Amino acid sequence: MIGPTLSIFGLLGWLRMASGVRYSTQLEFDGGALFLDAFLLVQFLAAHSVLARGWGRRLLNRPFGPDAERPLYVLVTGITLATMTFFWIDTGPLVWRWWGWTSIIPRLIQIPGVILVLSSIFAIGGGGILGISQIRALEHGRQAPKQEFVALPPYSWIRQPLNLGILMILIGMPEVTVDRFLLLIGMGAWILLVAPIEERDAELEFGEGYAAYKARTPRWLPRLRIGDKE
Repeated sequence: MIGPTLSIFGLLGWLRMASGVRYSTQLEFDGGALFLDAFLLVQFLAAHSVLARGWGRRLLNRPFGPDAERPLYVLVTGITLATMTFFWIDTGPLVWRWWGWTSIIPRLIQIPGVILVLSSIFAIGGGGILGISQIRALEHGRQAPKQEFVALPPYSWIRQPLNLGILMILIGMPEVTVDRFLLLIGMGAWILLVAPIEERDAELEFGEGYAAYKARTPRWLPRLRIGDKE
């Protein structure tokens, strides 16, 4: 259960990073710290990208077979996320900040983002995302449950609710220093780039069912329907 634990601690650390920057107006630029932050971000994103498909998945299958793929993936990505959030260094100067009454605006962006992330995890199943179901199956000598595609809300509204929620949390950061700007641009660009790749992988895995879902469901913004003409 080390992987799920590290993933949870890493997620909490990332949420702390996105919630604000202590002494943001007093921070000075530190090139070495920014380079370290960039390295930490790249190792986190690279692990998520490489091990999620192709030869990376085959590599995870080698030690203990396909049933251990998800737990090993969660372990590696949990380590990289926890490492990033633990060693991340705040680096100035301040790029922008919401002042006064306008400080409520980023929270109005972030709070729905958090709700969207949590509802997406609930729809998929936290045990499946963290590999807990597969770990329990391996411990009891059973075959791990196969993943099925069911478009529960919010996935019935948009195809990328989890990634959209993460983007909203990033965009709604109340204080953006140079290091947080790196986090916003780096992770935001990665999400926009990887979203269509994830959908291609899902279509290959789930076939015509996902293709039909993809055809009727928008990626980022839900369709506004006034009335029902059917």
